[in-house]
Amino acid sequence: MIKISRRKFLSVSAVCIGSQLLAKDIKNKKITWEGIALGAPSSMTLYHHNISYAKNVLKKCELEIIRLENIFSLYRKNSSINQLNKNGYLNNPPKELLELITFSNLISKQTKGAFDISIQPLWQVYSKYHNNEKILKQKVEEVKKLVSYKNISFNENQISFKEKNMAITLNGIAQGYISDKISQLLKKEGFTNVLVDLGEINALGQHPAKRDWNISTPYLNDLKYIPLNNKAMASSGAYGTRFNEKYHHLINAKKAVSVDYINSVTVVASSATLADVLATAIAVSSKSRREKIMKTYPKVKVYLS
Repeated sequence: MIKISRRKFLSVSAVCIGSQLLAKDIKNKKITWEGIALGAPSSMTLYHHNISYAKNVLKKCELEIIRLENIFSLYRKNSSINQLNKNGYLNNPPKELLELITFSNLISKQTKGAFDISIQPLWQVYSKYHNNEKILKQKVEEVKKLVSYKNISFNENQISFKEKNMAITLNGIAQGYISDKISQLLKKEGFTNVLVDLGEINALGQHPAKRDWNISTPYLNDLKYIPLNNKAMASSGAYGTRFNEKYHHLINAKKAVSVDYINSVTVVASSATLADVLATAIAVSSKSRREKIMKTYPKVKVYLS
C-alpha cells in the first residue's frame, strides 16, 4: 500500500512494462531526479532498462513543470497569472491558462459559485490580517465585492477583469492540471503504469504488480485505502493552510469567511484536474449544496470525514 498525504511537492513513480521488458534477460533500473517544483523539494523516479532514455524523459517532465509554473504560479513574479492580476488583463494568453479559466468558469456555474478562482483578494486579506479582527472585518468588506467569477472575461485574444483590483488564484485546480499533464507526457513516452503525485494523484494504468494502486490517506480513518486504476484523486481540508486557529485557506466566496463544514473531502474522478476542483468546491459547501454538487457528477466518488 502507498501512503499519500496532501503535499506541495511532486513524486512520480512510473514503470514501462512493454513486451520487451518482460524478457528474463532485461531488468528495469531505477532512475531518480530531485529538484524543486512549485517552490518545494521534489523528486521523480522512473523504472526502465535504458538509463539514458529514462533520464531524458525525466528532463522533459522537469521542463514541463517549469513551463507550467511560469503560467500558473503566484510565486513567480513574471508568471502569466501574476501579469494578469497586476494589470487586470492579459493579451494573447497561453492556451493552458485559457483552458483552465474556461474549465473553472464551467465548474463555477455548475457549483453555483462554490468554486471561484476570483477568491484571491479575500485570501490575501485573511493571510495578512488574520490576527487583527477589527482590521480584518474592514478589509473583508472592502474586497468581497471583487469576488465573482462572472466578472472574468476571456477568449483566445484576451483575459480581463471587469472590476479594478480583482485577482485570481488557480491553486485549487492547477496542481491537478499539472499532474494530468505529466501523466500524459509519460504515457506519450511509453510508460504504461504510472502514479503521479503533485498534491493531487493521477494513476495511469494499474500497479506493475498487476493490481490497483492502493492509496492510503490519513484523512479517512474508516477506510484502509482507495484503489486507483486510470483514475485520479484529490483531497482538501482546512488542514492544508491555516492562518491561525480560527482562519484557514478554505473560504466560502459568498460568505467571505473560512468555513468548517467538514474535516476533509477526498474525490476520485476521471482526471486530477476534475478531482482537484471538486474537492475544493465540496470542502467549502454546506451539506445541501454539497449534495447537489455530488448529484451533478454521479460518476465521481466522494469520501467525507
